[in-house]
Amino acid sequence: MLAGVPGMAEEIQEEETLLKSPTTSPLTYEVKLSPGKGLGVFAVQHLHRGTKIIIEAPLVSVPVPKMVPGQGFRILDMISSLETAYEVLSPKQQEEFLGLHDFRFPSEQDQNRLLTIFRSNAYNTGDSKVGLFPKIARINHSCSPNSGNWWSEKTDRRVIYAARDIEKGEEITVSYIPLLKTTKDRQARLEQYGFICDCAACQSSESDKRRTKIWDLLETLELKFRSPSKKTSTNDKRAAKAIHLVEMVEDEGLTDYLARAFHVAAVLSQQSGQLNAALEWAIKELEIHQLAEKASDEALKTVALIESLGGRRRP
Repeated sequence: MLAGVPGMAEEIQEEETLLKSPTTSPLTYEVKLSPGKGLGVFAVQHLHRGTKIIIEAPLVSVPVPKMVPGQGFRILDMISSLETAYEVLSPKQQEEFLGLHDFRFPSEQDQNRLLTIFRSNAYNTGDSKVGLFPKIARINHSCSPNSGNWWSEKTDRRVIYAARDIEKGEEITVSYIPLLKTTKDRQARLEQYGFICDCAACQSSESDKRRTKIWDLLETLELKFRSPSKKTSTNDKRAAKAIHLVEMVEDEGLTDYLARAFHVAAVLSQQSGQLNAALEWAIKELEIHQLAEKASDEALKTVALIESLGGRRRP
């Protein structure tokens, strides 16, 4: 589908070559002290939206342990796999591993060091594994991040890209957790990393109210578009609410949720018979997906939606 667009096959091939590289140019960022946060990653030049900041393969990757209902993953079950993976690293790689942030709860002072470092820094890699990315691990969290965080199944790389323009000297941030929660709930999720987030969103009760409204509306509309109404007026109201959802997500600066909001607007506009509007929203959704990876599964699904609406991805 994408490959049929003039010039797109070449763009996809160029991007795959880039994503398979060990990292992007160090000229995009530097690691230095971030006030109150330890080390952080900062832009050394103006980074345009869509710039790939870090592309990194996992230093260590281990299978995800079984999920325990009501408790989550049994992280202690990772110890054996983690020790085996660590032993085959070079001395330099082991040093890089051990140099990462190591947060422990008071009851964990005697806990396995590899395990606590891994828990403090690791990211999921697809559905079945968890990986450690030393360069990406230096990026701090924000509840209003300026960068996206993407796992590329096609290249087995994690990609950090600018979700908006980032100024020279600005700290590069990503989100470690779901963001459509109250400050109290977000802080509870962040406890395992050993810090209290003090970003602007965490200091605003109004932000909490907006995020709660966004989550409620997003959930409601995603349920609605699975069962279109037979009443035109009902579908029109849903499409109007979807536009309001997009506006709230944009106003709150929640770049992580833009593609999802655009998708809701595209589908509900289609169901209300507003095909031109649906096409425009779908194109916006595709643009967000392609910031991370031009031929990702999400991008391909959106291309299919665009084609079903009678459009084509813009060259």
